[in-house]
Amino acid sequence: MKLTWTFTFTVLLHFCCVVLGADKLQSYNVDTSTITVSGLSAGGAMAMQYHVAFSSEIQGSAIFAGLPFACAKGGLTSANLCMYSPGTVIVSNLAKEINDLSSANKIDNASNLSGKKVFVFHGTKDTTVNPTAGRKLEQLYQDFGAVTENEYTIGAVHGFPTDFYGAACGSSSAATHYINNCNYHGSNIAMNYLLGGSLAPPASSAAGQLLQYDQTEFGGNAISSMDPTGYVYIPTGCQDRTRQCKLHIAFHGCQQSKTNLNDIYATKTGMIEVAEANNIIVLFPQAAPNILAGNPNACWDWWGYLNANFLNKDGAQMKAVHSMQLRVSTCEPSTGCNPSVTEPPVTTPVTGGPTASTGAPGECGDNTVEFRPFPGDCRYYTLCACSANVLLECASGLYFDPAIGKCNFMQLVPGCDAKFN
Repeated sequence: MKLTWTFTFTVLLHFCCVVLGADKLQSYNVDTSTITVSGLSAGGAMAMQYHVAFSSEIQGSAIFAGLPFACAKGGLTSANLCMYSPGTVIVSNLAKEINDLSSANKIDNASNLSGKKVFVFHGTKDTTVNPTAGRKLEQLYQDFGAVTENEYTIGAVHGFPTDFYGAACGSSSAATHYINNCNYHGSNIAMNYLLGGSLAPPASSAAGQLLQYDQTEFGGNAISSMDPTGYVYIPTGCQDRTRQCKLHIAFHGCQQSKTNLNDIYATKTGMIEVAEANNIIVLFPQAAPNILAGNPNACWDWWGYLNANFLNKDGAQMKAVHSMQLRVSTCEPSTGCNPSVTEPPVTTPVTGGPTASTGAPGECGDNTVEFRPFPGDCRYYTLCACSANVLLECASGLYFDPAIGKCNFMQLVPGCDAKFN
């Protein structure tokens, strides 16, 4: 009894101390049509679970050395088969599980997966999770109409592939936290695929803010095998909440949580450099060890160590992360985020710009008074009044919107090129 009490007291003390230094998770201006997820190993399994469960909201997933949905529904015995003998996994049975949960409204309608983008990476030298698992996972996604891309040819062991950090690609990566230098920027390649193929190259450094936030208000505690704190990366360009950004949720693998590594998974996988260059907020929720639940390595629950709801939207970890997603992506006016504002700051006449005057004399009629777009540069517009054109410039960060005849936020002006930022 004394040993149990000592262990429990130590865990609770640790949790309380950590929460004191964590901030409340904030809301930002997020384009909710761009939310994607990724994960490594158990985090890859969690990424697929989360994507399938919330398929109406999640636009794509990138899974590294992961495992297919419901592969370990039978517990640890099934989990071992998934990891070491995935050839025995029958994909049609997993598809039936998705359809059954969908029919029971335990997850979003499975039809939402059709057309969604999925990237799958699995190294040829992985002996922790047999590479066949990746192929089974991809096949399951394809059965529901997802559009997949894969990389199965690199001689990587079990780990996250980068081009700048970690052990040699084919060598044991435990010493570098299951992150390997494979001369392959996994984060950039995967996220670029998920988000349409036109991302800017990763930034040379992550100049934004990597913040710790309080997970307890979302249910992050010892009972749910989640750390009381998580990490979120806010790119420099997203700190101004009038600018709309994307959102990515990244699930770490076993032994990669804050408890084990602090912020290594966030800072050494290349994600935040990709995020910095492309205005992508990255949420890094954190699992935690729970010895009593049979989870000593801080794995996400992909074999039901908490309860039978682990696969659906009622699962403790699923609900917690979804609440975090909603918090980040809900634009709250109290934070300065309000893209629906229709009365931007008043603009003033331009004293210097593309030209001091526009149009030919007589272009504006005697009785005409109207605002007009300036050709080729939506930062500017003209006031046509009393037979004269006056060149005006929108306030910083705003662009002329012909539909409403005034300056508006960039994301609300169709066809306005962001290059003018």
